Amino acid sequence: MGTLAFTFRLAYINHESVSGDEGFSMVVSRMPWHEMLPTLIHDYVHPPLHYFVLRGWFALFGFGLFQARLLSAIFGALAVLFLYLFAQYLFDRRTALIASLLLAFSQLGIMFGQEVRPYAQFHFLALLAAYLFLRAFREGRTAFWWSFVGVSVLLLYTDYFSLYLIVALLALPIIFPRTSQLRLPWILTGIPLVAACYVPWIASGILSAAAHAGKTFMGKEPYAAVHWYTLLSIVNSFNNGKPAGLRADSPPWTYIVGGLLFCAPLGLLLWKLALKERLSALPNRENIVAVGILCLLPVLLTLLAGTILHIPYNVRYVTFCAGFYYLLVACAISALPSTTLRWGIVALILIYSANALRANYFMRWKEYWTEAFAYVQENRQSADCGFFPPDLAIPPQWPVTQAGRSSFRVITPEQFPPAISECPRVWEVSWAPRDDFRWLIEHQAKHEAALATNYNRTVEKRFFGVRLTLYSRK
Repeated sequence: MGTLAFTFRLAYINHESVSGDEGFSMVVSRMPWHEMLPTLIHDYVHPPLHYFVLRGWFALFGFGLFQARLLSAIFGALAVLFLYLFAQYLFDRRTALIASLLLAFSQLGIMFGQEVRPYAQFHFLALLAAYLFLRAFREGRTAFWWSFVGVSVLLLYTDYFSLYLIVALLALPIIFPRTSQLRLPWILTGIPLVAACYVPWIASGILSAAAHAGKTFMGKEPYAAVHWYTLLSIVNSFNNGKPAGLRADSPPWTYIVGGLLFCAPLGLLLWKLALKERLSALPNRENIVAVGILCLLPVLLTLLAGTILHIPYNVRYVTFCAGFYYLLVACAISALPSTTLRWGIVALILIYSANALRANYFMRWKEYWTEAFAYVQENRQSADCGFFPPDLAIPPQWPVTQAGRSSFRVITPEQFPPAISECPRVWEVSWAPRDDFRWLIEHQAKHEAALATNYNRTVEKRFFGVRLTLYSRK
């Protein structure tokens, strides 16, 4: 199953242009250490482990977009493998096969398995941590507990939202005290050890950086806020509900079809559990409840943080819960009484998911920066200048795509507009104007006005999400 998952994540892996976030990951991972750490602290959005791993990966296999995305594809495939091991340990081989198949075909899983960001690494470590904890929880074996402690440190250094998973795992001994084989000295030493290992990052200056950054509490903005329907949209995203494009809104019919295929069997299982039916086909109730806690509690804590503290919400912050969700769905399908019905539903899910995966492979959703930069490279002249609205800072996509090639002289914020007068031709490369980016349109208008006196617009090209304009001296 891991091979199948890796194949899906490797297919068309470079058909998307490099995004700004990916460019940042790649550029910062190549910085000298004395520049890299301050940059990550100032950015503060993610802990540093993925960038360290990416740095070592580049040292081994060279710098490039394919190499960077390949690392995420490997982590994505490993997540599927550990979901299989986790499911087989708690339930049976059939449930493990179905669960890992659902994650292998996951639209979000493939999306983040092809992106140079920490999420695929997070998904893998989350399932590994859950597997190790449940082994220690049920068997009381020292090796599994201390392995879990080590992986917890890696989790926290990969993504802040991993704290919610650790909380959910530690809730299990409280909820199921009779099952727990954990020893109190383990907990009293292991958890403080994890906290102590995390102190260097907390004390690095990230709290100050977050306190002075506008994006820390931008959950007040509609696009980053938690709404009444957010939980429903999360489930629909887990159900591969984006066939119209990964950036597009989910069509209403996907909520119905996805609900019937994924949620209806799960609802039937939960109904049987509520009635306490004793059926041979019904999996272990306690294990189902445990997996449900691992799936639901981190999601609820994320939504609560967004609602009360206005921490920005995005579905990517909860996608590590998808593996546990698929395991619940797999349990529900395995509990169905008919073999034909079971595998018929699996077949329909795979067909539905394959239709959604067209959005991953054939509908681009990242801005076409690579194509825009390629056009500049083909048509530039040696004396050309260029700038990047709105803030005139060089976007991280630029050094990644140029990879050391010479291009136009970049006009910095300090040089604009005086230095423009020295240039016979000027390139403007920016996001394409959008109705929801009114501030961007205003910045572009200001820059155009500064050029209008001495330059004529001679070329304007539109790529997906990118506008490219060439000005020539009058």
